[in-house]
Amino acid sequence: MSLSQDAVRIDIKCLNERVRKRAVNMKFKISNDTIRNTTKCKGNFSCLEGNEECLCSIDDCSDGTIHFVTPGSNDLHCDYKTPFGYSFTCTCPVRKEIYNIYRV
Repeated sequence: MSLSQDAVRIDIKCLNERVRKRAVNMKFKISNDTIRNTTKCKGNFSCLEGNEECLCSIDDCSDGTIHFVTPGSNDLHCDYKTPFGYSFTCTCPVRKEIYNIYRV
C-alpha cells in the first residue's frame, strides 16, 4: 500500500500543527525543516520540552553528523536508533539538531 503525495502532505501538515501547539512549552527551538524531516518520531516530539529522560545521551559526535548515543529510558522502540558495533548511532534529525545547537 502506498500513500499519495497529498496524504503525505496532509500528515506533515497535521504534525506541524501539533508541534506548533506545543511550541509555547518548548525548551529547544528547532527549525521547521528539521521537524518536517523527522517522520518516524513515536514520542510526539517530547524531547523538545527538555525532558532529559526522552533524550538519548550523546557519547560522541563526529563532525556534527554522526552521533553515538547511550539509549535513553524511553527509546525502546525508537526508529532512529541504529546499532553500530557495541554502540548505537542516532539518526533522528531533531535529536541531532538539539545536540549540535545546544550541546545537550
